[in-house]
Amino acid sequence: MTIDIDIRETTNEIVLHAKNITVTAVTMLELHTNEKLLDLTYTYEKHGSYLIIHPIENYAAFEEGQRYRLEILYKGLLREDSFGIYWMTYSDDKNATVYVTATQFEPTSARLAFPCYDEPSFKANFTISLTHSNKYTAISNMMVRQTEPSIDANAALDGNSVDATMVTTTFHTTPPMSTYLVAFVISNFVYISEEYRGVQQRIFTSPRLADRGRKALKNAVRTVAMLEDFLGVDYPLAKLDHVALKNNFGAAMENWGLITYKEDNLAKPDDADMHKNLKDVITQNHEIAHQWFGNLVSPQWWTYAWLNEGFATYFGYLVTDLLYPEYKIMDFFLIDSAERAYSYNYMTVRPMTYYVENETAILSTFDIISYHRAACVIKMFHHAFNQKTFVHGISQYLRKYQYTFANELNLFDEIQTAVAADPTFSQHAWSQDAVRDIMLSWTHSEWIPIVSIARDYISNTITIKQRSKDQHSREHWWIPLNFASASAAEFENTSVGYFMPPLEEVTLNASQLGIELGIHDWLIVNKQQTGFYHVLYNDANLWLIAKQLHDNHTVIHPLNRAAIFQDLGPLIENNEIQSVDVIFELLNYLQYEDNLMPWNQVADTITSLGKNLFGTPAYKLYTHFVRQLIRPMFRRLYEMPLAENLTNTETLARQKIMEMACFVDLRECLDYTHNLAHEYIFGNTKFNNDMSYYAMYETILCLGVKYLSDEEFNAILKLFGETQRDTLWYDDLIYSLRCTQSNSHLQQYLNFLLGENSTKIMNDNESMMYLFYLFKSNHVARPVMWTFFESNYRVLCRSQLFVENFNRIAEYLKRSNYEQFLNLRNMIAAELAKEGREKTLIAANSPRIGRKVKISETFLDKFNNQIYEWLRRHQQATYAASLGARSSATQIGHLFRVAGKFLRKVLIKKGR
Repeated sequence: MTIDIDIRETTNEIVLHAKNITVTAVTMLELHTNEKLLDLTYTYEKHGSYLIIHPIENYAAFEEGQRYRLEILYKGLLREDSFGIYWMTYSDDKNATVYVTATQFEPTSARLAFPCYDEPSFKANFTISLTHSNKYTAISNMMVRQTEPSIDANAALDGNSVDATMVTTTFHTTPPMSTYLVAFVISNFVYISEEYRGVQQRIFTSPRLADRGRKALKNAVRTVAMLEDFLGVDYPLAKLDHVALKNNFGAAMENWGLITYKEDNLAKPDDADMHKNLKDVITQNHEIAHQWFGNLVSPQWWTYAWLNEGFATYFGYLVTDLLYPEYKIMDFFLIDSAERAYSYNYMTVRPMTYYVENETAILSTFDIISYHRAACVIKMFHHAFNQKTFVHGISQYLRKYQYTFANELNLFDEIQTAVAADPTFSQHAWSQDAVRDIMLSWTHSEWIPIVSIARDYISNTITIKQRSKDQHSREHWWIPLNFASASAAEFENTSVGYFMPPLEEVTLNASQLGIELGIHDWLIVNKQQTGFYHVLYNDANLWLIAKQLHDNHTVIHPLNRAAIFQDLGPLIENNEIQSVDVIFELLNYLQYEDNLMPWNQVADTITSLGKNLFGTPAYKLYTHFVRQLIRPMFRRLYEMPLAENLTNTETLARQKIMEMACFVDLRECLDYTHNLAHEYIFGNTKFNNDMSYYAMYETILCLGVKYLSDEEFNAILKLFGETQRDTLWYDDLIYSLRCTQSNSHLQQYLNFLLGENSTKIMNDNESMMYLFYLFKSNHVARPVMWTFFESNYRVLCRSQLFVENFNRIAEYLKRSNYEQFLNLRNMIAAELAKEGREKTLIAANSPRIGRKVKISETFLDKFNNQIYEWLRRHQQATYAASLGARSSATQIGHLFRVAGKFLRKVLIKKGR
């Protein structure tokens, strides 16, 4: 390989990245004089994967202003792990083995293929030549310039320099690009193509899949055109290939001009239902968006990985929504990408902009924060600054830094210029010079903000407070707020109404916030969930919202109806509920709700409340209440066939509604899932192979085995002895049995997992994994498990994995089980002490014990009696109404007399 190098500063060494390759010769030519540097040598620095080229005698051999041509001869091996240059095989229609070579260089694997400057800010023009069998075809980032017979250096010594079986394919030189985007594939693949606006797009598949890919091709052509028009920046290359590979790292890789995909994500049958493949379309559009975000403009360093992945993720959804509006993809964004961003904050905490150095740390930045949290923040500012202004800013960013690299400040400054020029924001001081500070408050923060809204109904002022989701954090943000009210129920304009500065609280009147707001009006913040933060309302405002939902819920946008329930989680977690009555009134309106978004986002609240109430007198009343709510929607949804003509949002809603309905033992749900599970387990029925529906089938199996007869359960156990272990069916069934509600079946299941014959069925690691899932997900199982542990702890303790999982289980321990746990823990400790292993066991006074259920127990301590009384009153009122004692209108009026009294008390108290 050859590299032309300009020396910017006199130095005694040239440092390149190289890893797992063997250099055989290094030659350096000074281009101005055409003289060769003769006294060079090289060394490896393995810690940083560096190849260091330097003179044998230590002196400044490479002078400023000079240009050198570095030629390196080296050897390397094709890999099998989908990094660097790797190979794979597939079987053709004659069952012959066919080889394929491909590349995966992101983020730091180009150094596995050739010595290079393997950092995103080091851009170069690449001219690539590949020598390969003439039975194969080579493709790379650019179009082929020429293909010619290969010169065999060894044969040339005998006067026969041409190898008739080999050819060399040379490609046109690339524009300046980063090493991680270099790519090639050598294969016998076939392709279909279409050219539009001077860009040829091709779908490559193995010959056995030659009839697939037309829908992907059509989508790719439309997406490139859409992004060109939307961004105002043309796609710069002459072609864009899409290649379906049997083995690919991740779902896809955005190499410039040559996107590689896992086969199943690209090579869909032409008659495949669009409803079922929307995730694959989003994936393809994500990779196409990278051609601008990451390829045209690359990050200065992996600190800014979110500049690549956040924009590609957001535009993957956004462009799909623009092309296929009937599927409401941005609704799906909320329950897919945004849901992951919100939930991830419980597991890993780091800011979007995050410095990393070594290869492992660099790879770790390709996570939910860079993809989904960043996408949510980008979406928020897209709405806050309005589409025209925000898109103008990022268009200028792409034009200014094309073919080079950028950091976050470069982006923010271009957005600042666009915002300052927008007369819409001219009256706001922040619009002239605060965009950097505004956006840095989000990219450099670790947590998610919680915005609290408290209203003074006498002065008609609003106190807005902000704090971190983590109570110990002192982070504050510039938060874009927008508002809707009963007097101005306008939800379509989602640009910022008020930027809350990074202060703990501000108090303003309605006119200062630009809100039309009467004292009896409800107020909603964060229209259509465009902001990336939680909103907590005081009880008085929640009562007003609840009344509106019962009077006419359609006045409030469905995404904000959904947001009410999404935001209940932090309200409960932080113990900020004044009265649970209003929460149950909010839930009670769901009997009238036919939009799927609120159902998608209420599922966690309903399930969490049920798990908290399990074992209390209120539990039976609660399950009865939820059955009443969910029955109409369950019946409506399950009149449709299982997997036909459903969007991703509908599929997920069906799954969540099924989970809720069977969780509270709705008879229709139990019968439905039992019948499907029975057909799958004992019959020849196969679930749809499409993995986008797999989660629903897993749910069906779990719910379908809740109440098996003894005969059915024993028949399933017998099947395990008659079935091969390495089948998806086998794993699904073992996992689903954790859902059984029968004590005797649970005892059998534990013996199956941990008994003397369990090792014949699964390894120790699998047994313990299923054990933990059982304890975590099935409250009925916990007493049975304690008894089983007490009877078998000596045998169980032989496995260190059991001890580790026992420690994890302790985190879910309720106070009522502490004495039993402590006795068992002490017995286990004594057993472990015989082998000196007692220190591996959780301490009796460890703060980890019960920490996963502490919030729910605190909630129950405060509200258990209130919940019971509300449910009892509700059941009595429902029963009376069913006898005709009370009209539905009278009942609703009765429900809100409580709210009226509450508001009057608030007003009287304020008046004093």
